[in-house]
Amino acid sequence: MKKLIYISILSIMVLFTSCFEDKDNWYSETSSYDGRYVVAQSSEESDDDTVIEDGNELMIYNSAADIENEIIIDFSIAGNPVKGKFNVSGTSANFSTSGTVVKNLSRTVLEDDDYSLTKEDGTSTNNHPSDLETPTVAGTEYTGMQIYARLSLEEGKVIPEGATTIGGNVSDSVYVKVTAYHDYLIIESYQLPEDEWDSPETPKFGWRVKDGSRTNADGKEEHWTLSGYRYTGLPEDI
Repeated sequence: MKKLIYISILSIMVLFTSCFEDKDNWYSETSSYDGRYVVAQSSEESDDDTVIEDGNELMIYNSAADIENEIIIDFSIAGNPVKGKFNVSGTSANFSTSGTVVKNLSRTVLEDDDYSLTKEDGTSTNNHPSDLETPTVAGTEYTGMQIYARLSLEEGKVIPEGATTIGGNVSDSVYVKVTAYHDYLIIESYQLPEDEWDSPETPKFGWRVKDGSRTNADGKEEHWTLSGYRYTGLPEDI
């Protein structure tokens, strides 16, 4: 009986080994772009520049579609998370978009956005819609501006072994230049669907961006350059 058990275990090990030998390593269609990078950030309009030693990161990876030259760029500006999906032209060594502004993927939930709000009577409020009192009627409006609502990608480069880290190690270099846009908009109170009411007899209200109210805040764009190297995991490199 023991001999049969030993033979069965050996057969399973041989089967697993064969499967591993036949299986190729998987790489995304954007593998030459993909990575976690440590970057310095600078802007022509902002005082929130950073240096490599600050440890700010930039992520580049494939979209769910996993198709060539469609990438997601994910980073933060002055502590505000921003993320955009781009169809890029060129190669990872020199890529750009046609200038099309891409909707910022990470800022679609109203309460998660930074706004500068003004009530109809001109009274200022706090920055976040979630700081507002829960509305009791529909139709109350605030004019406002959403910061870092959209992004455009002007230029990018990922160069294998193109950088020397602050610890003296060789790593891939990264360079990305983006423009961040703000939007003027109107926030309005509205009546929630009945299935979201606490009581069938008592309507419930919430806040939302008024449909069709978004316009670009012309002249308030910020131009950002991010440059650095692929994260090495070594303590001397941040």
